[in-house]
Amino acid sequence: MNIRNLLKEIEYISYDGSENVEIAGITNDSRRAGKNDLFVAIKGFTDDGHKYISSALKNGASVIMCEEIPEEFKGKSNFILVKSSREIMAKAANIIYNKPSETMSVVGVTGTNGKTSTTYLLKGIYDYLSEKSGIIGTMGVLIDSKKIKIDNTTPEASDIQRYLKMMKEKDISHCFLEVSSHALELNRVDNVQIDVGIFTNLTRDHLDFHDTMENYYLAKKKLFHLTKINNIINVDDPYGQRLYRELKEEGVKAISIGVENPADIKASNLETTMKGTSFDLNILGVEKKAHVNTPGTFSVLNSLGALGAAYVLGANTDHVIAALGEIKGVTGRFEILPNKLDCTIILDFAHTPDGLQKVMETINEFAEGRKIVMFGAGGERDLSRRAPMGEIAGKYCDLSILTSDNPRFEDPYEICMEIAKGVEKYKGKYKIIIERDQAIYYAIDNCKSKDVILLAGKSTEPFQDMGIEKVPYDETMIAKQAIKDVEKKRGL
Repeated sequence: MNIRNLLKEIEYISYDGSENVEIAGITNDSRRAGKNDLFVAIKGFTDDGHKYISSALKNGASVIMCEEIPEEFKGKSNFILVKSSREIMAKAANIIYNKPSETMSVVGVTGTNGKTSTTYLLKGIYDYLSEKSGIIGTMGVLIDSKKIKIDNTTPEASDIQRYLKMMKEKDISHCFLEVSSHALELNRVDNVQIDVGIFTNLTRDHLDFHDTMENYYLAKKKLFHLTKINNIINVDDPYGQRLYRELKEEGVKAISIGVENPADIKASNLETTMKGTSFDLNILGVEKKAHVNTPGTFSVLNSLGALGAAYVLGANTDHVIAALGEIKGVTGRFEILPNKLDCTIILDFAHTPDGLQKVMETINEFAEGRKIVMFGAGGERDLSRRAPMGEIAGKYCDLSILTSDNPRFEDPYEICMEIAKGVEKYKGKYKIIIERDQAIYYAIDNCKSKDVILLAGKSTEPFQDMGIEKVPYDETMIAKQAIKDVEKKRGL
């Protein structure tokens, strides 16, 4: 794309440079900036991209978009001066990559918990329907069989548009996008044409960024004013009830889903075992039977969200129900790890009080022996959720093993002691083992017949955030190795 064509479609203060520059890509990462790339300098919370203009130019960037042109570079390169780099980057990326979201169906999923599970359920549905789909979210970008690791639940606007273009080139017809509250506040999904929005729930999280639950809610709500076709809202959640009511009052389309409360798409008469949950399903007055292979009410609600989105996109309901009965589950989300130890070992991402409680309530429905949980809490994040998570563990579990979970610059032992205060409130037993791999081994090595062991918090997250380092970490591999070692130790 020629720079002149781009400038015709964006708002800018001034352009200083050649009018014959070609632009092929856009990035806000100076390390990735190359020939024919537009580098966008963004002022962040902890760093300022303007410091990396020199690096971007050295790496070959053809054009710089910024809010201030450094004196030493004036007249020496091509500069687009804008009021807000972040906002204009989103629009520019959409134009540079030829508006890829307009050629596919995009479903945006937001909420504190359940985003990843819902996107993978949608992927499973469309795989069953033999329609090509992709995912952008916590577990990375999935394009055909190719998986790309990313740092944020929702990437920067320039990267989202690039991934959508890659999907378009592979003839992918549906994209399922996890939309974080940060992304909505920081313009990352601006200019993405989102057809359907799904609201899973809203519980205390990310208050280090939003300050208040009201701000957090209002950030999430933005998604549902961006959608083109419809919205799917979980009205079992108090914030979901409010959202559904407000959207209806504002003239925005919305379909409600629920188990406990009246809803347009409702599940009832749930029967849960370790192998899944069967239920009666009412879709706008039409009665059906359904089964999902992951147990628990939270799993049913995630399935209703995926079903609702597929329904409004025109999929055959019976085919969607059949697909839900075939999907084996999402890696790292209530994933049961095979073993010969006569116990149930579950890997899950639950890292908030609400998430942990929902998983423990589900375990309660089928547990026969002791309930053991291993978890921690992130450093330098919402401190007020540590003791409540401990309370849930103390209330539901026979033993809580407290350990590290992204301590950052905090002392992991001190974090565990704050969690322990909550465990003690319910007179629960606990043990602190700071090294997470050792905590996993201890939990499995000390298991008894019929025990249920929950390894919570990390799941598929590929690192431990410790100080200035992101240390590579693989909980699945560590747990499987511990199972293998204990089986060998017991002669199994």
